[in-house]
Amino acid sequence: MNLFITNIYKNPLLFFSVIIAVGFSVCVHEFCHAWMAKKCGDTTAADAGHLTLNPLKQMGVISIIMLLILGFCWGAVPVNPTVLSKRQRIAVSLAGPGANLGLFLCGVIAFLIAGKLDLDFVLPFTLIFAQLNLVLFCINIAPVPGFDGGSVIAELLPMHKVYSSEVGKGFMIGMVLLLFYSVDYIFLWSNKITVEVLRFFWSIIA
Repeated sequence: MNLFITNIYKNPLLFFSVIIAVGFSVCVHEFCHAWMAKKCGDTTAADAGHLTLNPLKQMGVISIIMLLILGFCWGAVPVNPTVLSKRQRIAVSLAGPGANLGLFLCGVIAFLIAGKLDLDFVLPFTLIFAQLNLVLFCINIAPVPGFDGGSVIAELLPMHKVYSSEVGKGFMIGMVLLLFYSVDYIFLWSNKITVEVLRFFWSIIA
């Protein structure tokens, strides 16, 4: 098994680009959850200090270690759903993936600007940054329990009935397995979409 951390000497540019891109993006993702929750009237995350981009607060030590060793991590902010309406809970859930989509567009714009200014040394990082944020968006928006997309589905469907039925439980397990086995395809298609988006905009500004 090739651990991600081996890239620190095999491909240091890739290693540090992924660490910076993913770490920053996850912190922004969680910050936006906390910000939206406060805007909607739930100050739980804000009171706990989650209106910050500090990775120690947004991710935690274990998550940071996993990022360094395996190349993936997670974050979480506390939310009190009882003080939020259904629409507000959906808005809080979508704030994180929405942040990743926005960061994807920022990465695309940064790549185009760097290309026009002939800043070739910046191009690899901006490309990785854009690609990884599209991956984070796709994964987090998946309608799977534990992810933001799953939280949205839980608000739209009578999940207590779904979880109580054998068919519903099987469906949920199937969705988790499908996401697990689809990760490689998500990376592949995110890379292809990013490249096609860049080609499209480059053809306009070239």
